[in-house]
Amino acid sequence: MSSVFELFFRYRLELTLTEAAARCKTTEEQIKPMLEKLSERGWLTFSKNKMTYSYGMKLLPFTREERLKEELVRQVTPVMKQLSQDSGQCVMLNYLEGMKSICVQKVMPKNSIYIAARVGKDYPLHAGSSSRVLLAYAPEAVRAGVLSSRLKKYTPFTITDPEKLSDSLFEIRRTGYCCSTEEMDPGAGSVSCAILDESSNLLGVLTIIGTRFAFEKENMLWKALLFEAVKKIK
Repeated sequence: MSSVFELFFRYRLELTLTEAAARCKTTEEQIKPMLEKLSERGWLTFSKNKMTYSYGMKLLPFTREERLKEELVRQVTPVMKQLSQDSGQCVMLNYLEGMKSICVQKVMPKNSIYIAARVGKDYPLHAGSSSRVLLAYAPEAVRAGVLSSRLKKYTPFTITDPEKLSDSLFEIRRTGYCCSTEEMDPGAGSVSCAILDESSNLLGVLTIIGTRFAFEKENMLWKALLFEAVKKIK
């Protein structure tokens, strides 16, 4: 067992059953039940396409912040690519860092309208669907800090009233998602969904973003696709 933990949890290797058995100096028959049990419980992730085992989502809350972001991006990116293909829209992954929302991954479909958001860019926590989901699940000190600060108005649709913002955060925690139109960027619409671990701790936020016209036509579809995508991540 200790050699398995060292391979996957310390060195973050991605191995087939044969490779894992060889590294642990054992047989496939002996190690397979252990790998399957760890995968079932979320400690490892099994890729049916590549037939490999790797570091699991259940360990992310125990990982150092930089490593957590790397692992989150690595494991969520395949889901994002499929989500972008299914929706025909840009898909973003955002992460809470201090008092800001950080875009840590972005997937664009072919022949789509360019979305200005870029990886590494930070955003305020009160404006936009992804930011408000992060704020809704943020520690109480972060929420209190944002609600007591001066809330900048980026567009006529930005929520700057603390009471209205607080109400929206309650609704997000109740439903697990948030819709937004033109809160940060004119002409844009988005739907965001929280990525939570088994203890309901926030890992990140997944967002589908497109034009307001596309949002008004397809936001219900986007929401359904997001909820299915988040289930795959878990």
